[in-house]
Amino acid sequence: MAGIYIHIPFCKKKCNYCNFFSVVSKKYKDEYLKALSKEIELQKNYLNGEIVETIYFGGGTPSILDSEEISNIINRLSKFFHFKDNVEITLEANPDDINNKKLKELKSTEINRLSIGIQSFFDDDLKYLGRIHNSEQAKNSIKRAQDAGFENLTIDFIYGIPTLSNKKWKENLQKTFELEIPHISAYSLTIEPNTPLEIFIRKGKSENINENKSVEQFKILMEQMKSNDFIHYEISNFCKSGYESKHNSNYWKMKKYLGLGPSAHSYDLDSRQWNISSIDKYIELINNKKLHFEREILTEKQKFNEYVLTSLRTIDGCDLDLIKNKFGINYVNHCNSKAASFIKDKKLKVENNVFFLTNKGKLFADGISTILFIDE
Repeated sequence: MAGIYIHIPFCKKKCNYCNFFSVVSKKYKDEYLKALSKEIELQKNYLNGEIVETIYFGGGTPSILDSEEISNIINRLSKFFHFKDNVEITLEANPDDINNKKLKELKSTEINRLSIGIQSFFDDDLKYLGRIHNSEQAKNSIKRAQDAGFENLTIDFIYGIPTLSNKKWKENLQKTFELEIPHISAYSLTIEPNTPLEIFIRKGKSENINENKSVEQFKILMEQMKSNDFIHYEISNFCKSGYESKHNSNYWKMKKYLGLGPSAHSYDLDSRQWNISSIDKYIELINNKKLHFEREILTEKQKFNEYVLTSLRTIDGCDLDLIKNKFGINYVNHCNSKAASFIKDKKLKVENNVFFLTNKGKLFADGISTILFIDE
């Protein structure tokens, strides 16, 4: 089984914190969609005939597309790839794009999962982040999507925002419980280099983040989700039973995926590649039937490190038997040696020869993974 990611690189406005590739103009939209259609054919053999079980429209702002444009992309994919029955097809959407007319159009397509970029239900947080929707639009977008029949719904939150108090953070979470949203992704705010937010902070125009507050709010997040019967199935992702993101789970389970569009990444189990991050150059190259990407062939050590990194973040944990079968006993011995201090410190636990992060360990997930890595 495999997944396909489609990058839609258009935004009405660039958010202050975002470092994903996008352009604040729809000037190239028609040309881009034609080039995307051509890339789909050029990449038809990348997945080597594997069944596609997930399709994900990310960005950028995919909800900028109309229903006909979305359907054309899905139909084009179906000509060159085999879809699993009930394929999960997710569309990222901004609250300001979600009105009744838009939702009616989306229901006419094969989109069956919506990911809404809420970030917060408070206007001062949204202003700090540079979002163009307001709190009322955030709440209304969810209710409208549910009324339109979208049951498989997820929202994004950001915590650790300087304007977000612990009290407001709890209220954000409580609102999601009241709205009966089955899946929540929540990410700690990070300051990426050369983003507007990083520049504002450097010039003293915006307040900097507080790491201690982020830690407190992550603890609140875990506590509140558990008490409301959400499964913490990946560090940043929580769901009611049966509502896991199949697409993102494929990333964490190291399954194949094809990325289409500028800056999109692909993985075929042996290598990773990523498309050029330029919309005009992407269009020019594709129109000349050329694929332009950088590629990295993964060594055995890199594959091991990636498995450790992704598996430890999930509810499935890091399986030592799998490591033994795939990489050899020396890798298992390395893991046991490096993990000993974390087990003693109760940041890791071992059950049935599988390492799991404890709630304490989840605060140090990336650091623990790094220690378990094997240097090249």
